[in-house]
Amino acid sequence: MNLSATIGATVARQILSGSLYFAGMCITARLLGPAGNGVLATAMLLPQALYAFLNLGMGASHVYHLSSGSGNPRQMRAANWLLAALLWVVVALVLAAGSEQRIARYLPGIHKGLALYASLLFPLLLLAGWSSSMIRGQRDYHTYNRTLLIHPFIFFAAVALLGLTGSVSVAAVVTCHIIGQLSLWLMSEARLGKIAPGATGQYRLRAAVAFGLRAHVSNVITFLNYRLALYLVSFMLGATATGFYALAVQLAEMLWLFSGAASSIVYPESAANSRSPEALEAMVTKVARLVVQVTLAGALAAAAISSFAIPLAFGKDFRGSVAPFIILLPGIVTWSYMSIISNALAGMGFQRVNIQGAILCLVINAICGVLAIPVMGTSGAALASTVAFSITALYTVVMYRKIMAAKRAEASGARTDVETFVDGDE
Repeated sequence: MNLSATIGATVARQILSGSLYFAGMCITARLLGPAGNGVLATAMLLPQALYAFLNLGMGASHVYHLSSGSGNPRQMRAANWLLAALLWVVVALVLAAGSEQRIARYLPGIHKGLALYASLLFPLLLLAGWSSSMIRGQRDYHTYNRTLLIHPFIFFAAVALLGLTGSVSVAAVVTCHIIGQLSLWLMSEARLGKIAPGATGQYRLRAAVAFGLRAHVSNVITFLNYRLALYLVSFMLGATATGFYALAVQLAEMLWLFSGAASSIVYPESAANSRSPEALEAMVTKVARLVVQVTLAGALAAAAISSFAIPLAFGKDFRGSVAPFIILLPGIVTWSYMSIISNALAGMGFQRVNIQGAILCLVINAICGVLAIPVMGTSGAALASTVAFSITALYTVVMYRKIMAAKRAEASGARTDVETFVDGDE
């Protein structure tokens, strides 16, 4: 496999996806306004949080087991359908039993009907994510990239239609996401039937879930890190400030397009080549260095134009998004480097390092956010995230270097005083 070409194709897909999402965001933000955009961000937190907390790490498990030569695609697909159905039924019953007041307490500005409707996105996120992860686990990156373009194309087309007809509303935008994820799942299933039609390996659901749960813990905490500041802003400052900060976060996260593309390749390749430490380390170092260079260049350019580009693209009402956006950029750059390292660690089976780093990040983010938001507003939320991301990146890189030193020593037959790192978490 030509790794550079594969990452390049994945980057191209990420750029195209990001462009379509950006265009959709321009339409929805302009027509909804800061307050409406804040309500949309809060409504989307529900299915996103449910997915983050309840996906059981099955996507990461599918990628790991298929990339490392184990797994049974047919049984994996059946498990996906069963687990998604069971989890959604539980969520629907809990929401149906909740009162308007309780829902409004945890999701400010959201009524019960909208919460129930937004929850329909949850099982589709599960099914689409798990099915597409199986394509990545097969290391069929060409099919994987083509498949993942389904959602952004459908989402943008639907939002553009709403804009042309003057029908943009929070519920309508949620519908666009639902249609997009449904299309992604159906396309993933169709393509899985072609590239993985048979049973090719041993698959034990209990072992798969056990592995996935370790990855899941890290992903849950990472999700909290991404969204904690947004929730604190919503809780402390209200819908308008949430609209400003939500846009700043969405724009800043677009700079993760390149690192996200590279990480999606590094994880399965690390699982497939974890027994060759020197070659693996060379690959990871090369990719991580390139990722941080590209992300840094993008961040500098974005900072230079943001003061006039954001109001121009989204309207003058969104000038309040400029400052938090700029403050987020250093953390975005350092996190992009760390994402390559953490995915390499996960592919080698060292999930506990990522869990420890995620907990460290969450603690720092929470403490700094509670202290900074009342004083600095949305800029304080951005500063808290940047500080947390940077410290976590440093911790993860230090641990990665210790682990790779131990693996090199093991490969050469030398003794090492860090033997506990060598065998991973399994």
